[in-house]
Amino acid sequence: MEQTRRDFIKGAGLVAAGAAAFTGVSALAGCASQPAGKPAQEAKHECDVVIAGAGIGGLAAAVSAVEAGANVILVEASQKVGGTSRFAAGAFGPRFGAEWETAYAKAPMSDPDLGKLVCDNWGSYVEWIDGLGLVTEELAPGSPYVWMGGKRPAEEGSKSYTDEYLQQFGDIFTAKGGTTLLGTRAVKLLTDESGAVTGLVAEDADGSFAISAKAVILATGGWQCDKEMCTKYIGRHADLSQAQCVPYLDGSGIKMGVEAGAQLSRSFGSFYGHPQPWPMSYLNGIDTPEGYEAVENVDDVHVLYYGTTEHSIQSMGIYVNTEGKRFVNEGLGSSLVNQEIMQQPMARAYLILDEGVREIIRQTPFCNAAIIGGDRIDHMIEKGMTVVQADSIEDLGAKIVAETADGVSFNAVNMAATVAAYNEAVSSGQAATIEVPHVGTVPATPLSTPPFYAIPVVGGIMATFGGLKINTDTQVIGTDAQPIAGLYAVPGAAGGIMNGDYWCVMSGYSVLGRLSGEVSTAYAKSAGK
Repeated sequence: MEQTRRDFIKGAGLVAAGAAAFTGVSALAGCASQPAGKPAQEAKHECDVVIAGAGIGGLAAAVSAVEAGANVILVEASQKVGGTSRFAAGAFGPRFGAEWETAYAKAPMSDPDLGKLVCDNWGSYVEWIDGLGLVTEELAPGSPYVWMGGKRPAEEGSKSYTDEYLQQFGDIFTAKGGTTLLGTRAVKLLTDESGAVTGLVAEDADGSFAISAKAVILATGGWQCDKEMCTKYIGRHADLSQAQCVPYLDGSGIKMGVEAGAQLSRSFGSFYGHPQPWPMSYLNGIDTPEGYEAVENVDDVHVLYYGTTEHSIQSMGIYVNTEGKRFVNEGLGSSLVNQEIMQQPMARAYLILDEGVREIIRQTPFCNAAIIGGDRIDHMIEKGMTVVQADSIEDLGAKIVAETADGVSFNAVNMAATVAAYNEAVSSGQAATIEVPHVGTVPATPLSTPPFYAIPVVGGIMATFGGLKINTDTQVIGTDAQPIAGLYAVPGAAGGIMNGDYWCVMSGYSVLGRLSGEVSTAYAKSAGK
């Protein structure tokens, strides 16, 4: 069932994000009382296409539009382009392959039309960015994945030249004649008497101003920084989750679209992310606009949001919630396990390991990737993350209660019973048939060799799946089921392409971004005539 515009406005959170904060739906409603098409001030800039958001999708849209002959302005809240993709390991592509029938069989809740569009155009997209001079390197022979900027030597500490690639993407846009306004945040769409979108209002350090345009592309990302929206759409404790993204993703583009009459997509109940060790004091403020803008080496952010999470070691231990009970098959992919953690009390869990499992982790290359080197758990401790250690399961439970944040709510007796029952099932070969099975690529291993470890985690959100409803031309669909003239959107401002599990985050943003630049330019040219 489609969500209604009224329900969305009622539930959307009003979150500030730095000095140029988006003022929320209620403020936009106040602006809407002005005559349609009459900005509060005379337009400071005029262009064919204006794009809100310079993440990987917005960059693809910007370069595509300027190549198609448009006069393009790109506005970005941060002082750097690239968005959350700056934090990525750097490999991107359709996760289940570029053959849509095969991918759809593995992601059957995805939008079939948008999904097919991404798969069918992935090969030509890679050819396009290669033609721009952006270096890519095949992840493995026959793999649809490519490394952004190429694979980096292991001794350099990261997996690819991700940020260099994204900054070069922004430079290509500028070299082709585009204009980028950094430290500038889109806050309101402008419309004419017919409801067609004619530009936007933006804010920078000097205040607000209007940009007049024939077409607008919303590439502002998702809404994981809006805690009220997280609670409304994901779960009652999702406001306690960690947003693993640039700190500007408060759903502002979605809210602007709704205020202009847009319809919402499905998929608001699922998302992509990894369990995040908690408490998060080790982040040292990088999840705030001020802290993020002060980061000198973005690889440091990647390490904290991705490189040191236990997403690659979770299948080798067991997860228990604060009640001390297993609730998920640890062999599922990290994103699915993470979504189940989000539904637990306080959106929290504990990963329980023993020394035998830790030795497997030490010997497994993926668990000790080049960005970390050596022992992942040692690395987590060095970064200031909480890892509880004890010589018996009973002592481990007592230490969890005594030494971890909110540990008083942890049921140590249940945890000990859970581990005992799990060990018995594993020893008898029944791990796959117990009430919560343990099935995956790594065989279940008994937790019986001291010392024992517990890593407290909270659900993390890197990308949200719900947003504005779009068609295969990336046009935003109104509540009347018709495209809103002049308005386009790219995931995550657009939604519905994924549902349940992820399969095309950066690749989907990229392909649809490129398409959006082309079709919005064609519209702008026809509108000009």
